[in-house]
Amino acid sequence: MKYCNKINIGKISGVFGVKGELKLFHYSGERERIAGMKELFLHSDEGMRRMEVESLRYSGKTPILKLAGTDDRNAAESYIGAEVFVLFDRLVPPEEGRYYVADLIGLRVEDERGEYLGDAAEIIDNPAHDILRVTSADGDWMLPMVDVFVLSVDTEAGRIEVRVPDGLIPEKRSTEKRADAGLTGDGTGAGCAEMNREGTKKT
Repeated sequence: MKYCNKINIGKISGVFGVKGELKLFHYSGERERIAGMKELFLHSDEGMRRMEVESLRYSGKTPILKLAGTDDRNAAESYIGAEVFVLFDRLVPPEEGRYYVADLIGLRVEDERGEYLGDAAEIIDNPAHDILRVTSADGDWMLPMVDVFVLSVDTEAGRIEVRVPDGLIPEKRSTEKRADAGLTGDGTGAGCAEMNREGTKKT
């Protein structure tokens, strides 16, 4: 199942107190992205459920949510482990030069000559720098997400321009550009992975 108009911002990690409040494990941890949030969607084995947000406050660095109709600890405990989604267009736009991870997944990856190298499949968190995993017909390969290798990102055109060190890409690879390269489930190239996930990356 795909949720092309929603992005996964975190998950319910526990309850807080006895009045039905919930702890949110927020993937990005940046408060301004969820400030003023009025609704969210909880995804669990039972499917996706829309919930109204009565209040959002913080205990230290942890967001504390109060959802409408959840007024005691027992009711709140039933949401532990649920993934939290919000509508993509409700998120605060990232700063210039930064992109939501979901915007990058599915973009086609090209070299400086415009040669198709594969599709962006995953952004891997790494202490030194993030890693871009690229998938192609001849196998996956990894590229450090640093300025010397990632030259430009154009989400509207659906492409990432890269400079690849010698020997990094599998020797036998397809150079044919697919007609649907860079497009995702809804045909927009906007990063509709099975579960869009929040997080921004600087390039």
